[in-house]
Amino acid sequence: MKKLLCVALALTLAVSLLAGCDGTTTPPAATGNSTPAAGGDAGAGAGAPQDKMFNVALTAPFTGFDPLRTNDSASTYVNAQIYETLYRIDPVTGEYICLLAAELPQFSEDGLTATIKLRDGIKFHDGTDFNAEAVKYTFELIKDPEFGSARASIAGSIDSIECPDDTTVVFHLTYEDGVLVAKLAHTNSAIVSPTAQKGQDLMVNPCGTGPYKFVSSVSGSNVVLTRNDEYWGEAPDIKDVTMTIIAEESTAIARMETGEADFMPNVTVEQVSRIEGIPNVKFETSEAAQIYYMCMRGSSYKNPVMAEKEFRTALAKSIDKEGYVQYIMETYADAAESVLGPKITGFAEEAVTHNIAYDPEGAKAILDAHPGWADEEISFLVPSTPGYQNMGEYFLANMKAAGFNNVKYESIDWAAWLNESKTDGRFDVTLAAWSNVTRDGSELMEPNFHTVNGQKRIRYAGDDGAKVDSFIDNSKTTSDMQVRSENLLKVNALLQDEAYVQPIYHGINLYAYNTAYTGVTRDPGGTFYLKDIKYAG
Repeated sequence: MKKLLCVALALTLAVSLLAGCDGTTTPPAATGNSTPAAGGDAGAGAGAPQDKMFNVALTAPFTGFDPLRTNDSASTYVNAQIYETLYRIDPVTGEYICLLAAELPQFSEDGLTATIKLRDGIKFHDGTDFNAEAVKYTFELIKDPEFGSARASIAGSIDSIECPDDTTVVFHLTYEDGVLVAKLAHTNSAIVSPTAQKGQDLMVNPCGTGPYKFVSSVSGSNVVLTRNDEYWGEAPDIKDVTMTIIAEESTAIARMETGEADFMPNVTVEQVSRIEGIPNVKFETSEAAQIYYMCMRGSSYKNPVMAEKEFRTALAKSIDKEGYVQYIMETYADAAESVLGPKITGFAEEAVTHNIAYDPEGAKAILDAHPGWADEEISFLVPSTPGYQNMGEYFLANMKAAGFNNVKYESIDWAAWLNESKTDGRFDVTLAAWSNVTRDGSELMEPNFHTVNGQKRIRYAGDDGAKVDSFIDNSKTTSDMQVRSENLLKVNALLQDEAYVQPIYHGINLYAYNTAYTGVTRDPGGTFYLKDIKYAG
């Protein structure tokens, strides 16, 4: 058997070999640019009592607590504390570290069999044993089309699974999966208790192996967690946690000011100066493998003229993403010239040559050359969360300035957008984002743009969808990085050349926390882990 040669997913363009798992369960905190706030004594401050509830303010609602059926950021924030995956990606080095797995996979010479040794003696929160059968059960659920996994593509290469003993699981693959370990580190492949999953609804009553256990939740309001005192790894410092949904960002910041909230994992640029002025609160940034983009449907549209590549191109030319980054994001982001970003495995400089640049005069020229196009009704669907609203309003003004006279702007609740943006005939243009947990190009392209395994927000004209699927499939069915990159670049080129996607910006994580704590960070995939947080002083 051959040892897996792991591709470094650190935020570099180079490919390097990673070390095997050494049993580490808590990687070092990421180092980012930080701005300590002015001194003072608001809120808890340094030296907070160690029995104090740790309060997290979320500005977007979670949709549920089953890691296999949810894929929104707020739900992941909760689930990452309760459940665990076989591996985790170190937020600093990008190396794979072992969680429920005891070591990295051993692959057969043909790459079609992966054998993984598991840790022994771990229990789920319901008291049942974590073992190979639980891993098998989890991935068979992900594979099952009737189950409704949020990321069925995670198990797309798995043909069958066997369990020679309680601490060994063997994946038999239908193809050499160059992304398998990245998938096994994805939060949507967290291992669930078979007993709990069969006997209760994990969406409302979760059960994992993680450092925190579920206590209670009020739908649409909050969730309460407590430390798992039987946790197999290093015990977290923080005992009790409440995550509260506060839709109005200004209200969430007010709670940071009074000490009622200790951590805001998401801060918009407009509120940075206010955050920086709060005593005993630190504003911080960290690297992110994140893309915000505009979807332009080529079929299943409300407006049939969206089938015209030139019309979509005019829309793309109307979008001033550089201005948005400069004046709205205030440089807390990089304007995106490609869907496949520079922090993602598979990127090459040629990706940016397919960028459709801001050119309002060029957009007007296209509209002038086609009588009636300027007055075509365009349905612009925008999620109601603060960041999306800022983008939506800015780009609405861009479109109107470029000569689109009939853009219908619709703001929609986040949870509703997650579902309705996937349906036929619901919109012509929308905004979306992806935080790439694995930092792998195939794991960016497949869930977003594949016509079968993806979110189906993008709809293609003609045979473009079949081409996209073929390129994506070719990118993931080999461990040859040259072949993988070639196909990922082809997907990127088609999405932009045919004006289905206008990439907006590659983001960074902006967050704030009470200085009574240290080790607070968000990894490049956007996730945070409460077990990494310590008391300061």
